[in-house]
Amino acid sequence: MRRLFWFGLIAIAVWGAWPAAKVQAAAPVAPVTLYLHGHHGGPHSMDYLMQTAAKNDHARTVLTATVSPTGRVRLSGHWRQGTQRPLIKVVFQDNRTMRYTRISNWMHAVLVTLQTRYHIQQFNVVAHSLGNAAVLFYELRFGQDRSLPQLAKYVAIAGNFDGIPGRHRGQHANHLRPDGRPAWLAPAFRQALALRHHFPAHQVAILNLYGNLDDGTHSDGKILNASSRSLGYLLGQKARHYQARVFNGALAQHSLLRLNPRVAAATNRFLWH
Repeated sequence: MRRLFWFGLIAIAVWGAWPAAKVQAAAPVAPVTLYLHGHHGGPHSMDYLMQTAAKNDHARTVLTATVSPTGRVRLSGHWRQGTQRPLIKVVFQDNRTMRYTRISNWMHAVLVTLQTRYHIQQFNVVAHSLGNAAVLFYELRFGQDRSLPQLAKYVAIAGNFDGIPGRHRGQHANHLRPDGRPAWLAPAFRQALALRHHFPAHQVAILNLYGNLDDGTHSDGKILNASSRSLGYLLGQKARHYQARVFNGALAQHSLLRLNPRVAAATNRFLWH
């Protein structure tokens, strides 16, 4: 009877622990890396960067997160347990919106969905052009919420942090002052300055990559260098580590930066080396 009693206790303990062990095993070990396209971008915009990461650094695309205009997230693909460098492509079906609150809400919806389904706790981001607005304003609005997954590394490519010529009224040739502050401030940049205390202090490593066509415009053909570089003034002191790097020549053009082998190499080195 005594042996049966102890056997019963052991059986109950094992049975009670089984659901918790199953949940823990399903949670990913490594931080997931999200890839966000820019304005007018689509499902294939970030393919080159993701394929380069897979080829040279043993990363693996596991999911595509497609976000509807209403913020509904649909996941497709298969996330195999034990994947060490999982990549997720994020696709906004409304790829023309310029409303930063809206796209940061979509970013929030993606992360909550991934947290609910896959229990992610930490993530990296590689964003091109307007995708950077989704990342920046997500962190400015939700960065202090420790119940959400936490951003670890952020690669900004061709970011329009302080306006876009032809889209923001009154913008003209801009430059950075000696302290790094832009001479002209776009409304969204002023808003970001007012909210930057919400960005998680000394948590996020940032790599800011931008292009200069060397044609006298001090731009990548679409975004002024002052706009891209203004991220340093905005978050440089808040970041765990901040580095900016310029690329020159024909492949430094705004849309081509995401197809530039040197940009891909710099991105992968920052993420995994």
